Amino acid sequence: MNIEVKVDEITLSTVVADVLGIDEDGETYTEGQRTIADLVATEIVNRLTQSTHWPTLRQRFLDIRNEEIRAAVRPSIEDAINRPIYRTNHYGERTGEQTTLAEVIADEARKLLKEPADRYRHERGTVLQQVVRAEVKKAFETEIADMVKQARDLVTTQLGDDIARQVTAAVTAGLAKR
Repeated sequence: MNIEVKVDEITLSTVVADVLGIDEDGETYTEGQRTIADLVATEIVNRLTQSTHWPTLRQRFLDIRNEEIRAAVRPSIEDAINRPIYRTNHYGERTGEQTTLAEVIADEARKLLKEPADRYRHERGTVLQQVVRAEVKKAFETEIADMVKQARDLVTTQLGDDIARQVTAAVTAGLAKR
């Protein structure tokens, strides 16, 4: 008895399975097909994202993946930000003129910046004032740290020269006494 198996040509575009989905009624439907190329790509992604053997390649892959996700999502975000919307009350009823999400976000940001940083003690200023103070403090601390380092280097250089002269003079005086 001879069993003969005949396999047609297999390429990366060979379909290996149907991709099924489930609709809101619980019925299954075919969304698409999986090819050998899909399986190979999935395996490469899994190995690159889970392995610690190639950190540079892994990081490069993750950067490319993140950029592709951003590029795919960006149009939806821009559309949502620029699409006309209506302000509503707590019940979802329209309460005002047509606006955009970008305008709503800007209004909320303006309100936040004007609010007191501490609702109980107003002497600390607004959120904006505190942010500006923190940034100014950070800039001064950086600048002062640089000045202190320069002064320390200058003192070290000058003291080093003075100490070298004193040691040389002491050694010379010690040799002259002998």
